[in-house]
Amino acid sequence: TGLDACKSGTHDDETINAIFRAVHSIKGGAGAFGHLAMQSYTHCFENLLGDIREGKVALESDLVDLLLLALDMLRDHVEAARGAGSEPDDAALMKRLEEARSGAAPANDPAQGSAQEASSSESAGASDDLLDDLDALLDELGAPDAEACAAASDEPGDAPAPWLVHIRPHAGAMNNGSEPLLWLREIELLGGRCVECDTRALPPLDRFDPEQGYLGWTFEMPGQVDRADVEEIFDFVGDDCALAFGDEEMPPVAVPTNEEDATSAQATASAPAATETSEASPTAALKSVKSKDERAPASKDASPAAVSAGAKASSSNQTSQSVRIDLQKLDKLIDGVGELVIAQAMLTQRIENEGFAHIEELAMLDTLVRDIQEHAMAFRAQPISSVFGRVPRLLRELAGNTGKHVKLEVTGETTELDKTVIERLSEPMTHLIRNAVDHGIEPPEERQAAGKEPEGTLSLSAEQKAGRIVIQISDDGRGISREKVLAKAISNGLISEDAELSDEEVHQLVFAPGFSTAAKVTSVSGRGVGMDVVKQNVKDLGGRIGIESTPGKGTTFSLALPLTLAISDGMIVQVGDQSLVIPLAHVIESLRPQQEDLKGMGRARRMLNVRGNFVPIVSLGLMTGARGMKEDPSKGVLVLVETESHGQAALLVDAITDQRQFVIKSLDAHYRSVESVAGATILGNGQVALIVDVDYLVQSAACSETAMLARLCDEADAPAEATESRAEPAQEPETVGAPQ
Repeated sequence: TGLDACKSGTHDDETINAIFRAVHSIKGGAGAFGHLAMQSYTHCFENLLGDIREGKVALESDLVDLLLLALDMLRDHVEAARGAGSEPDDAALMKRLEEARSGAAPANDPAQGSAQEASSSESAGASDDLLDDLDALLDELGAPDAEACAAASDEPGDAPAPWLVHIRPHAGAMNNGSEPLLWLREIELLGGRCVECDTRALPPLDRFDPEQGYLGWTFEMPGQVDRADVEEIFDFVGDDCALAFGDEEMPPVAVPTNEEDATSAQATASAPAATETSEASPTAALKSVKSKDERAPASKDASPAAVSAGAKASSSNQTSQSVRIDLQKLDKLIDGVGELVIAQAMLTQRIENEGFAHIEELAMLDTLVRDIQEHAMAFRAQPISSVFGRVPRLLRELAGNTGKHVKLEVTGETTELDKTVIERLSEPMTHLIRNAVDHGIEPPEERQAAGKEPEGTLSLSAEQKAGRIVIQISDDGRGISREKVLAKAISNGLISEDAELSDEEVHQLVFAPGFSTAAKVTSVSGRGVGMDVVKQNVKDLGGRIGIESTPGKGTTFSLALPLTLAISDGMIVQVGDQSLVIPLAHVIESLRPQQEDLKGMGRARRMLNVRGNFVPIVSLGLMTGARGMKEDPSKGVLVLVETESHGQAALLVDAITDQRQFVIKSLDAHYRSVESVAGATILGNGQVALIVDVDYLVQSAACSETAMLARLCDEADAPAEATESRAEPAQEPETVGAPQ
């Protein structure tokens, strides 16, 4: 995020500091777990960021591109550490990072160059031998650095004087997960040399506690090292360690002599003895490294022990309470909640069948089951930012392949949806973005000729609408050419030459297998493979994809997806001999129409007047093939629904029997995919009910009515003899339907 801000020119000094701290933290983690290649690489990355932060290297556009490449390489290192591949070859990129530093380094500062070379050498030679045993550790930390001493003695007049830092973990530091050995390694990487290890507080072996801190260390730091660099190592330590800067020793820690005074001695050990150090030398400044979140300064007359205790209490209160759960266990919980919903519905049905009146405990059970379901589904909810966050790197790769630089605009990245949906959404979104950059956005010279900015714009947005999440991918490119699409479809045999298609139908042709209007095949796209897969993936998620395009202005792909694939709310309706479920997210209202509210539109369509607005009536029985359904809207119930692409419609049903939660069962896993059905569920009486795909049914009804109107027009133009021969059937009332 920080590097993207640098790329767009919206960064400030704190942005650079945040980037530096992030890389520094990754370097520390890499060293802690023995990923030496990543540690060496991030050290080189960090050196360049440090020069940028100090103003030694100007942050220009080319340098930002180099930093973004370095970030990509860092991602590869992390993936290798996770076991997803081998360690990447970073030698060439590390050389470029060093060249970026040396190109702006002052030529008259040999001491700085020596310090940088020494730091790089120490980083590359970091060893895990420190973990062997305590004696080897003390010997190695106490050994002087011959190269550093030689470098310091060559030019005694020019090099800054070395200085001392004293480190002492508080008692109980290891109880909080701290590891002093890692701090010492970081000090060494800065060029520090351990000159003393204070072991005076070590207790007798029979009272030795391995979780307590008994040792203190004094390091001699090179004069070129800034004090802030040392303090930064302890940013995340909290109150587990005390630091002192100066020439004086750290005071020893009291050791318990018996079990009775163990508690008081530990409290004494936890408090840094600032008073004693201050009396010995005014220049020695002892401080307790505090948590970043602790902003308020301590009062002047507060004792060090009180300050430390207050900081620990504050840190404890602000600690985030969380636990990691295996995904399979979470899936089993969701499945169990689904079965609980079904069992609760069956229990309710059984009690109603027995003729019992309203039972208060049953209503309470319904509320509790709903609460459990909502909390369980919230466990799997994740922000879509995890998908949107991968786009900047994808755009950088596309910029290198196509020469088109694209600015990214993101809104609604905090919108949450089911983790399963997010995981399966990444691939179709990636393909749509690649197509938008390669086909949609024009080259810079073509954009300038059209009066546009040379840099294209890609917009990603996500929002919840009527129980679904709508994701839009928009570009400001050339748009979809209707003529090119039609010509390609005719040449591929997808449509006939005399076909008359609406803009929406033309746009849907791009999802046909093997369809592509690209003039040439590139490494990005152009083979006509992928858009049909995108549509199928979205359809498998129970979603829908649509296209809106304006030539010369751009194209927008809209993906409408369910928030969850497990449990939802629905309205159970009776249609003839069938019980069907209408997802409640589509339902606006239900009503019994009066005869004066029903209007005819030609011979093929019936309309409902809803407070001055006319919406088409769709017979759910005819569309689904039910038997014995009511055909007169005035004798049935009309359910007013909202669709994604065809506005509102009124579904004609016989009756509404219930409204409750239902568990979605996929037909693909147990039978096969059915276009007009979004899934199935089990009702309280044990019956299997189909969940209707409202969007598909309304769209199919509209297409059937259009075909019916065309057929009627053809009949009107037919010879009189043929018309007279069909006069008798034509007088019967016609209904509109689709193949069952």
